[in-house]
Amino acid sequence: MASPHQSSRRTRGGTFFVIAFVAIVTLIAGGLLWGKSNITKIKEWRGGNAWDLTYEAASTGGEPQATALGYRHNPDRTKPGHKIERLGTTSLPWSTQVTVITGEEARVEITPTGDATASCRILLDGIRVVAEGKSPGPGKPAVCHVTTSSTPEKWPR
Repeated sequence: MASPHQSSRRTRGGTFFVIAFVAIVTLIAGGLLWGKSNITKIKEWRGGNAWDLTYEAASTGGEPQATALGYRHNPDRTKPGHKIERLGTTSLPWSTQVTVITGEEARVEITPTGDATASCRILLDGIRVVAEGKSPGPGKPAVCHVTTSSTPEKWPR
């Protein structure tokens, strides 16, 4: 038979573990709720609000080459201000990864050689197509552009 002293010790030990478990669960839930409501601040602390995009360009018919290719991006995800890169003759297919700040325009333009037609795409995180375009005719440029979502982590469908 257990003495009253041992029974009291078991009750206190069980109570301690229940209180500790409830405290840990409360801290974790509170941290998750705080993080969810402060995601914008967290992104600012880690280095700004920007989207990682992939620009792609290709051509059909004629030579697999562009006479001109240009694209817009933000060189620094923490500071406003964009840069426009202009490439001369470029082999196709072509792609590059860029960063574009939230609420800014993402843009790529490709001019195919001679009688070729061009196409371009802008992909979010390398997967989801958010813009695409095609040449209206041979030798005419294809343009893809989209204004990125101004809300971090929420790109409209």
